[in-house]
Amino acid sequence: MATVNKATPSRKSTFVFQGTVLKLGAATMRTVPVDKNTAIVHVEQVLEAPHNLSRYAGRDITVQLAPRGKAAVGHQLIFHTAGWMFGDSIAVRAEKQEPVKRTLSAARSRGIDPIRQRDDREMHERVAAADLVVLGKVVAVKLPGESEVAARATRTARAMAPVNVKPVSEHDPKWREAVVEVDQVQKGQHKPNRVTVLFPSSTDVRWYKAPKFTAGQQGFFALHKSKIRESERLDTRARAPTVAPADKEVEVYTALHPADFQPVAHEERVRGAIARASAAKPIKGR
Repeated sequence: MATVNKATPSRKSTFVFQGTVLKLGAATMRTVPVDKNTAIVHVEQVLEAPHNLSRYAGRDITVQLAPRGKAAVGHQLIFHTAGWMFGDSIAVRAEKQEPVKRTLSAARSRGIDPIRQRDDREMHERVAAADLVVLGKVVAVKLPGESEVAARATRTARAMAPVNVKPVSEHDPKWREAVVEVDQVQKGQHKPNRVTVLFPSSTDVRWYKAPKFTAGQQGFFALHKSKIRESERLDTRARAPTVAPADKEVEVYTALHPADFQPVAHEERVRGAIARASAAKPIKGR
């Protein structure tokens, strides 16, 4: 079980490609600091990528090589990278680089969609890590821990109270709760026909990619059990100033990654990810 982490998520590979090392100790952009691990690499084929990097095949880019991986001029490698600097060209940082494998060559010959490939990998990872996956519909979105009656009382109290509430802090998630009516449990166990999901409503740079749920939204929810302080979960700025939340640690379900929600149209892909996760799970006693 994880604790809700308000820090910036650790960097993961988002741009995976096959490339040829053209030059070491060099860069395609003047603004890039160059050292022995900086290289100019020709992108042969994009394997996984976000939309803005999906068409970089055939271009030369800068790669800050992973220090543990071997690379020399002329080497053809698979680079697992994340974005670093953008300008006339791009610079990326490699988490690892590895030799091209035959199985990967066969996959390339069949043709792949790098955006779909990246999305599927992220979905598989999130489904495998999820404690609960359900098919359902959002029936309400509210402040954490509040009923409709309490929400109305809070709005009235705020209207009558002086403005001396807690100031907005940097990267504040502005937590909200989505009440999901469960049609089917796809993974895990959940008896009630509803589940509450904590999510950040903030569009701050730290939270803008997290799903923003609205009433009527229907699809697959990959939910992760987490622990959070009650004082952090409750948005005191949206409540009466006299309300003082207890500072105990509570268990919640969260959906913080864009792949944690999939629309109904992705049913086949989601079920495939669940089947793959189940097949990869080790059997106890072995």
